[in-house]
Amino acid sequence: MGLVESVYMKAGFNPTRRNRNIGTTKQGHGLNNRLVIPDICRGERRWAEQLGPHRHIQRVIAGRSVVFIVEETHSGCVHACTVDDVRHVLEHIPRDDWDGLDTFVFRQSTRKQRLLRPAWGRMFYAADFGLPGRKPLRSGPAVILEAVNCGAKLEWGSGLDPDDQAELARLKKDGHHVSRKGRRHLIAMTPSAVRATQLYRTLLHEVGHWVDYLEKVERPADAGVGEYGALSEAYFKRPGHEREAFAHRYADTMRERLRRFGIVPFEPIIAPEPGVWSSAPGGDPNS
Repeated sequence: MGLVESVYMKAGFNPTRRNRNIGTTKQGHGLNNRLVIPDICRGERRWAEQLGPHRHIQRVIAGRSVVFIVEETHSGCVHACTVDDVRHVLEHIPRDDWDGLDTFVFRQSTRKQRLLRPAWGRMFYAADFGLPGRKPLRSGPAVILEAVNCGAKLEWGSGLDPDDQAELARLKKDGHHVSRKGRRHLIAMTPSAVRATQLYRTLLHEVGHWVDYLEKVERPADAGVGEYGALSEAYFKRPGHEREAFAHRYADTMRERLRRFGIVPFEPIIAPEPGVWSSAPGGDPNS
């Protein structure tokens, strides 16, 4: 009987069968097609500073020249507040509270921006607004009020933290209709409710951020109490909830004061503006 020899060869190491990172972000999967806000002015200005077709409107408020940049709306969005709505509120806020704040932007965001960075408004402590590929048209601190698609519904999850619960209560008070569907909160918006949110809360909230910055950075630096850069760095190192709490307190206090004196609420102030539209070269405004 011959000797039969069986040889069992061990399979070679196959890294593609053992690497648990295959197909994950650790190996770069999906990193080249993430949903991000396109930066068409890379290196020049932030995405929220890029202007589309817009008008410049000038008003004199409390003896100061104030510029309003009003972008053309699209995709079913509206500017719920008018220029003179904002002017009326500013006229009754202490002048020192918005010292140096002379630019207000009624901004039209793109669909991606509304999806990824939704907001009623924004406070920019330093901004360079302009058309893509061109020099800034307006520089300095600014308050932005975003155009809103009132036909869309906001959806919030059911697991709300205390801050989100407080905001939901504020939205109900503003006139938004809030309902519950499964594990989601559905918020139906109307132009009047959005106007109440932006004019009586968001505008005052953003001014509150500016008051905070004036008190902790601008005025101490002007008085020689500290170096501007160090003061600004310390300001932004503060916890975000602390800065938000200050702005909320300011807005609540100022709104109650305006309400007590019969300043708010008030009907929309509509004044026709013959301003000339300035257009951005190229690009799809709906992208």
